[in-house]
Amino acid sequence: MWLHTRCIPDGLPRWRVLAALLLGLSSGLALAVPQCELNGESVSPSNGHTTAGKSGVMRCTDDSGPIRLREQTLRDGRFEGPALFVMQSGERREYTVNARGNREGVFREWDVSGTLRREQNLDNGQAIGEQKTFAASGHLARLDYMVNRRVAVSIGYLADGSLSALRCAPVSLLSQDRQVCGHEGQASAVTLYREPGQVSGMVSFLAGELVRQTVVNAQGALVRSEELTRAPGEPDRRIKRVYYPSGQLRSETDLLQRDPDVLVREGVVREWASSGQLTQQTVWAAGREQRIEQWYLNGQRKFVQTIQREGRNELRDTTSYWDSGERAAENAERNGRLFGWQRYFSETGVLQREDEHGPRGVLLRRKSYDGQGALEKEERFLEDGSRI
Repeated sequence: MWLHTRCIPDGLPRWRVLAALLLGLSSGLALAVPQCELNGESVSPSNGHTTAGKSGVMRCTDDSGPIRLREQTLRDGRFEGPALFVMQSGERREYTVNARGNREGVFREWDVSGTLRREQNLDNGQAIGEQKTFAASGHLARLDYMVNRRVAVSIGYLADGSLSALRCAPVSLLSQDRQVCGHEGQASAVTLYREPGQVSGMVSFLAGELVRQTVVNAQGALVRSEELTRAPGEPDRRIKRVYYPSGQLRSETDLLQRDPDVLVREGVVREWASSGQLTQQTVWAAGREQRIEQWYLNGQRKFVQTIQREGRNELRDTTSYWDSGERAAENAERNGRLFGWQRYFSETGVLQREDEHGPRGVLLRRKSYDGQGALEKEERFLEDGSRI
């Protein structure tokens, strides 16, 4: 577009004329306003005066906007009832709106090729009961059952119908979960697949409770496992193990079986190096650490820590060791701060230093010893750290 100087009125700056032309041009390129009609009358969903008190199906079309077709039901001027949205891409959504303005009943969504991809059951906007997700090829890919806004049952499917994932509830909620979740009186044995023909692991449920699980990688090597063990007269225990790629055990969590909603640990947690050397063991009771032990890779003990509780105070006593096995330090903590006498030893086991810390962790006194363990110097510390 050429702009000739003779078209510009005298005294009007050229930049203002250009701005006016650009504004007019941009207005012409703006998205078109959707054309909406209700009972044969033109209405606007953004202008409540045009739909006030009216009932029927409002139909809007817009060939240039993100929503190509919109059909919504009005009752006495409120959007309530079936709704249909067709996007410019071809995606389609159908659902129903209740009197509160939330989705109610069945919600369905199709992709650009017309394949149903999602089907939900909703109660006032919240997912409830069966929820289905479909793959692009059209097969059911995931079946969930929602209870109290949580996924109670979940079954993943591959194109050939084999299972890719499984989560169960204490009671059967779907016809599809009865056998695989062990609701028929005996434990199930279900093989899971990463893709058709490629095993990803195995799970076993009894009355909806996981009693055994194994997970393998693409090469078939064991990655992790889980097992529920029961013995007469003893509490149930759940043992979880994780493995190195070599097959060597990496960690083991052996805890009492508790209500899944009660996060209280009681049992033993162990960790190993890839060489097979045990490196840490933690004993839990009533949801708290009771004893922690660590080892060097050469097999020597690294430290031992015991934990006690007195009212609101947590007391930790730690004995550390050199990698030769000789004692290196004896420390006492209260609520995460050093408290009382701390002792430090040489690699030959000779006492080198003793420090006394006050209730707030502040250093109060220090005793230094020579190479034979004889007292060499004693110092007292003031609050500002100065010595006397």
